[in-house]
Amino acid sequence: MTKIRIAFIFLSLILVFSCKKKEPEAPSVIGLDVQPENDLVGVTITDSVSLYMFTQNVASVRSYNDSYKYLGSNLDPIFGRTDASIYANFSISNNLTNLTFGSNPVLDSAEMVIRYTGEYLGDTATTLTFQLHVLNQKLDAAASYSTSNTVPYSSSTVSTLVGKLRPRGENVCLILPLDNNLADYILKTNTNLVNNTVFQNAYKGFYLTTANSTLAGAGSGSIRRFDLDDAVSGVNIYYHDGNSASSKSQKFLFSFSGSDALRFNHITQDYTKGAIQNLFDQVTASSETAAIVKGNSNVYLNSFGGTRIKLDLPYLKNFTDSQNVSISRAELIIKVDDVISPYNLSYGYPSNLALLACRADGTEELVYDQLDAADFVKYGGNYDANNKQYVFNIARQIQKILNGSVSYNGFYLVNASPSVSLAARRDNRLQRVVFGGKTNVNFKPLFKVTYIKYPFEK
Repeated sequence: MTKIRIAFIFLSLILVFSCKKKEPEAPSVIGLDVQPENDLVGVTITDSVSLYMFTQNVASVRSYNDSYKYLGSNLDPIFGRTDASIYANFSISNNLTNLTFGSNPVLDSAEMVIRYTGEYLGDTATTLTFQLHVLNQKLDAAASYSTSNTVPYSSSTVSTLVGKLRPRGENVCLILPLDNNLADYILKTNTNLVNNTVFQNAYKGFYLTTANSTLAGAGSGSIRRFDLDDAVSGVNIYYHDGNSASSKSQKFLFSFSGSDALRFNHITQDYTKGAIQNLFDQVTASSETAAIVKGNSNVYLNSFGGTRIKLDLPYLKNFTDSQNVSISRAELIIKVDDVISPYNLSYGYPSNLALLACRADGTEELVYDQLDAADFVKYGGNYDANNKQYVFNIARQIQKILNGSVSYNGFYLVNASPSVSLAARRDNRLQRVVFGGKTNVNFKPLFKVTYIKYPFEK
């Protein structure tokens, strides 16, 4: 009897403690990101969040001092005319000092050569007018040049070529004949060949442009990427020894590369020349409200950071009006309008894009989903060629906005790599793209949120 009584007491204690009410806890979202949506018990999924977008003009972005620079002119049938020009200095190869070409060097010829990398935008069959000017002012090693910056240059040219690129060995290059007077002066003025400091004080560099090219119509002209650090790129001077009747021609290369190399792109984008009306109306709108109305049909990301797209989720905080929520996914799906802008060899789409947060002062900042490696794997931003769209998962950023730990001022969609180290760079983005806006029936963007409601009200 005693054993039965003890067993009954033990069973009663188990029942009492197992029935004790627990305090409510925030649900865990671990694993939700890998489960099929229809398997997520207690999870809410919505893609009906209001989303507004419009195109903003960006007057200038930083142009970085690296080897790849862009040159050419194109009359884009959607974005209008773009001209890409190059400012660059040059130097004595290998930092040679006290260079001399002998007591009686005789100039044979001179040329500028820049290797083409194969990347382009537009119609490469179009003949362009290449003009080369000498700079009147040195490039500043301490400066951070932007695509709107200019440097004073001589109004006269030291080379003009109305033509196309040509093969040079295994490479395709821009080859410009150089003015003989300039080349002869470089060849024979030994006092300027002491070292590269002296050389660059005497010869400040070049401005190379195609901005005066005549473009026949929509789609004509091209912009190409060139490698200034390539071994064949530079200024070649061909000469022979005037003291020897049997002297053979020799060559010396003045390089665009090296520790003293400075170069940047100057970009002009003129929406009055050939841009479609809807784009022009957005980038020249008198207010955000006016731009949003136009952006309801389409929005536009230009090359070289010329535009960015402002996005707003005006009712985002309604998620937490009466309850707390835990965000599993927050996917922004932006669809390419391939009717207005079909993919082809002349005009492709960017391989990836970046979605950034907007600060209260209008400047950009990274979202939290870009900062942590585990979150960045899910962040996305790559072009999905099968579905013709870009998808961004910004669950971490949205959660912080809803928690009140991050202020909300909208987002920017920019033509840049999504990685932390490259998201600020736009001057190397040659391709451009058009998206559908919120009233675009076939290419409407979506903001799809997967979340769990907390088991208690606020």
